[in-house]
Amino acid sequence: MRFYTEVLGFTLVNRIELGSIKLVFLTLGGATVELREASEMVSCQDGVVDHFTLRVSDIFAAVEVLKNQGIDLITPEPVAIESVYRYIFFFRGPSGEKIELVQL
Repeated sequence: MRFYTEVLGFTLVNRIELGSIKLVFLTLGGATVELREASEMVSCQDGVVDHFTLRVSDIFAAVEVLKNQGIDLITPEPVAIESVYRYIFFFRGPSGEKIELVQL
């Protein structure tokens, strides 16, 4: 949760426990993300999600923040994709999840 709130700027909305499962709900802009505390005894194998995307106004500044935090970068620098976005950039979250930044 610290990564999502302190590095990416999400806000904690709710925290609940359902037996041994701990969930937190975070918001950023109009999006809500649910994070689940993983344990070796609980598996999350339903569905396939490759990544999720966050839109930023200045991708180069956002990438510098990630670099300064020592985040696992997939893309070394933002990549221009003129047909869809101005720039895209991929990195990994603390559990290995793939996250994309886009600048319109």
